[in-house]
Amino acid sequence: MIALALLSFLQQPAGQDPRPVLMDGVAVQAGERLITLGEYEQVLKRIEESEPAASGEDAVRRRVTVLRELWTGSLEEQAGADLGLDPAQIERITRLNLEGERREVGLDDYIAKLAREGKDARSEEEDRRGQVYRELWQFKTLGNAVAGQRATQDRTIRPGELEDLYEENKRRLKPIRVQLRWLIVPSSSVSGPEEAQARCEEALRRLQAGEDLGLLVAELGSADFRESLGVTPLAEPREIPEPSLWTFAETAQIGDLSPIQPLTNPRTGQPDPTRGYHFAELHERDEPPIPPFEDAETQRILRQYFTRDRSTRVLGRAKDGLRREAYSWVNPIFGNAPAEPQGPAPR
Repeated sequence: MIALALLSFLQQPAGQDPRPVLMDGVAVQAGERLITLGEYEQVLKRIEESEPAASGEDAVRRRVTVLRELWTGSLEEQAGADLGLDPAQIERITRLNLEGERREVGLDDYIAKLAREGKDARSEEEDRRGQVYRELWQFKTLGNAVAGQRATQDRTIRPGELEDLYEENKRRLKPIRVQLRWLIVPSSSVSGPEEAQARCEEALRRLQAGEDLGLLVAELGSADFRESLGVTPLAEPREIPEPSLWTFAETAQIGDLSPIQPLTNPRTGQPDPTRGYHFAELHERDEPPIPPFEDAETQRILRQYFTRDRSTRVLGRAKDGLRREAYSWVNPIFGNAPAEPQGPAPR
């Protein structure tokens, strides 16, 4: 393999960058490790088999996400190895973890799991070893004592801070849920945006004259809502699939009407008349009482949520730093990824 690579290098015309030849078959170089296109495709295939992409856009996002996770995970693993723990101790931890899983699921189920994932026992052991190193790096990054080094952060949420967090977020503990009666006229179901808007205006006039909105939905609205007469399931305002209704749903009282407006384009986040027009009536509003701060379960939920949230943000910034500072090269077939090496050369 090395001889073939050298031969390819020597056959390059003077001044031509040999890297694309030497990196043939590589998805990304992450520090000192190469992740091959074969590894990348294997992971992607396994994810796709367990949960097929809902659309072409979802498939593209998934491909980028998988590449980013493999890239970042490799850098985390290398950073964990650099902490200096005894490799023999890492091996013991890895083997104990594997033995515990085999006992828990049974040998036959364990072998079947490896077969589904396209792995053998050796590759599974390597993956688990990498997982131990990644978890060590994350543990250290969160400021905990590890590898003979002292803790660098105190992430305890103290009582006064917890009470402030309660005041800022108490409604989220028992969120408001709403139910709408929603009339949508897609532009594609009529002659265009002008007719879609005109139908909504007609429905609003007839509603204000005393007609039932459910019957108007069945007559003039989208076929998707005719069976339910426009009634949506109870949901938090921000769970409504139309962002232009969020503020209305948060503040409206039962019987209030939203203005007629274009549907939002999910790609741009802007009103898009070519998609259609709509308006809604607040049909039901469930506003449960806010639990008191003195409740032990309330304090436990708050502490758990914000501890996890802060950890996620700390790790996110640290992972960005790993990608930024490491020597990395991403195959240009992934679009806007940098084709030239980034960061300092590996040791």
